[in-house]
Amino acid sequence: MINNKYSIFNGKNIILGITGSIAAYKALLLIRELVKLGANVFPVLTPSATHFVTPLSAGNLSKQNVILDMFDINIQFGGAWHINLVHSCDMMVIAPCTASTLGKIANGICDNSLVTLATALTSDIPLLIAPAMDTSMYLNPSTQKNLTILQNNGAIIIPPDKGELSSGLVGEGRLPEIPVLLDYIETYLFLSKTEQNLANKLKTKLRNKKILITAGPTYEKIDDVRFIGNYSSGRMGYSLAAVGSILGADVHLVSGPTSLKMHHNVETSYVENSDDMYEIVVDSFPEVDIAILSAAVADFKPFEKIKGKIKKEKTEKLTLELIQTKDILKKLGTLKKNQILVGFALEEEDNGLKNAWRKMTSKGADMIVLNFLDKQESGFQTENNTITILNFQSDDVMNINTYETMSKNLCSVVIYSEISNLLK
Repeated sequence: MINNKYSIFNGKNIILGITGSIAAYKALLLIRELVKLGANVFPVLTPSATHFVTPLSAGNLSKQNVILDMFDINIQFGGAWHINLVHSCDMMVIAPCTASTLGKIANGICDNSLVTLATALTSDIPLLIAPAMDTSMYLNPSTQKNLTILQNNGAIIIPPDKGELSSGLVGEGRLPEIPVLLDYIETYLFLSKTEQNLANKLKTKLRNKKILITAGPTYEKIDDVRFIGNYSSGRMGYSLAAVGSILGADVHLVSGPTSLKMHHNVETSYVENSDDMYEIVVDSFPEVDIAILSAAVADFKPFEKIKGKIKKEKTEKLTLELIQTKDILKKLGTLKKNQILVGFALEEEDNGLKNAWRKMTSKGADMIVLNFLDKQESGFQTENNTITILNFQSDDVMNINTYETMSKNLCSVVIYSEISNLLK
């Protein structure tokens, strides 16, 4: 979970619409997580939603009055309650959203509180909609037409998951899991209002781009039970993959060993060692537009792996002969044609910029994301990150941007913003 100290959720006002879907129970979990992250959540239920969750539950979790009946005397504050509420909010999220509500919002049928608020929302406030229904309803031409209308009007549609549905069938239509919803909300909170131009630029430049991302450590076996590795958690690469998918890119993630799960609609290849990662990345590179190598690939591996388990009783000293692993970034630098190639560097603060700059130029990268291992909230096993980005402002002018500590999702948005400046 994101550390509140650096959370963009702090103090944000979010209207959460809940409709009559079997997935409505997940909305209660979403309220709980948003409140824990520091947001103020204002639940709005359609009449049919009350058959699945109660206003009492939503009110207790949000610590706010729940809006149900738009003519309720208790919500008639300030003369026009719906206008006052939308002008004081930072975002509106509808999760889950039924086919009926999609149609009403798309066509301006304001017959309940939720649709009225969505219609009153101003264009500079993000509207996120997460459809949830059975596959046949989701794929129905009327539903797809309404989704297109909403997207053309500026709404952000969170694609449904594929899996087992309440009908017992398997297909597209499930409400995504809470981590996916939180990733979307965090990304578009960051890109809202004053960042609207950035949001439009990123969505335009990254839509349908093919992005290859590496993440996590590699394990180089010493014997069948021991390995050379590092402390990388893989969070930065997984965040890059998630945010890239949110912004409309076609992402392929190549992940080393990690406990993380990829909840988003991202093609993922799992590897253990540097040779396997090298093979997949080099093979995939010619077909992509952008490659981001955030994995912490081991620099050395044993010259020869010992079969079985080295027994402690048989030796007091053990000498390992190590050789360098294949340099994936350098190899891609030699293969690069029109792709954007991004590397990561972990350095100590002394000479860190110099070393990162040397790495970028010597290996043919277009950009380096630099972490300092001797700074807090930077590098391995942190939920947040503090990054410095190096690239060429022109052919001979170095561009260096250092950013404040942010969640790794927001670091990903910043990285994609820098990449978008390099795209033609």
